[in-house]
Amino acid sequence: MTDAVVARTFGMDFIYLDLVFISIWLYFLIRKKYWTPIIWGLLGWFAYIIADYLIWYIITNTRHYSGPLDPLLFFLWFCFSPGFVQFSYVFVMFEKRNRNELIFWTILFYAGWTLVACASQLIPLDDRIIMVYRDMNVQNQRIIELSIVMINIVIAFVLYLKKKLRLEDIIYLFIVGTLVEFALEFTLSISQIRQEQGTWSPFLLVVNTLIEFNLGIVLMYLIFLISKVKRYKHYYFPLSYKDLKHINTDFDGITAICRNREINTRYLKSYMKLYPKDDFLSDIQYYNKNYVKDSNMEDLISEIQKIWI
Repeated sequence: MTDAVVARTFGMDFIYLDLVFISIWLYFLIRKKYWTPIIWGLLGWFAYIIADYLIWYIITNTRHYSGPLDPLLFFLWFCFSPGFVQFSYVFVMFEKRNRNELIFWTILFYAGWTLVACASQLIPLDDRIIMVYRDMNVQNQRIIELSIVMINIVIAFVLYLKKKLRLEDIIYLFIVGTLVEFALEFTLSISQIRQEQGTWSPFLLVVNTLIEFNLGIVLMYLIFLISKVKRYKHYYFPLSYKDLKHINTDFDGITAICRNREINTRYLKSYMKLYPKDDFLSDIQYYNKNYVKDSNMEDLISEIQKIWI
């Protein structure tokens, strides 16, 4: 069953261009002070090394590689590219700071990988061939993956019953998980990196898109919620679709300030470097009007104005 063989054939210049994109990606993460996505991007890199290199390549031999680079060096990059970028993107989407951020990071994610894949095929910088593939027929990997996705759905349903997730949150999580994997499959397909070994099909694209990253999307979100509660001391529902057009700064920060009725000066100073004061205060007023309805919020706003330079 060739549809279960996930393959890529590309030149060395793909790696060079991808490293440029990763540098740009990291630059924007640092510039916007997205420290949580950076941390989880590094953890994602480590997780991919464990899965792709240690388990699939070394232990089970279901991952196969041939090319001019030493296997360890190759897999350090091979795992970093999707591991860091995908995981950091997911946590940016989890944070849902505002609509513009969601749009910006999604466009950068798709445009960056698409340009890398297509440019590597069109520009003859270094055409030494690298071939890597994974045989999904071995050890019933597809069945195992589908079972894990179902476990994620069950967990999401339990959280919904316990009123820790809304239906829109569950839909959003699986949209994010699908977007992440589709970015990879789409770029590898239109650049024909998937096709060159003759093992690509539309069925493969659909299956990988729906399954691969949704394997752990709900579990990842649970970890995110735990870290969020630890940071803000309370659980709050994330940005709703109806709030997207109204919030211009940082929904999490606004939520914490309005719900806790206190200001973390360190966090506020970081917001000062990222957002206009008027937008930040406008978001507080919007959140208070629609969620908290605290008549004493003006005192909190006055305190922010005193601190905000």
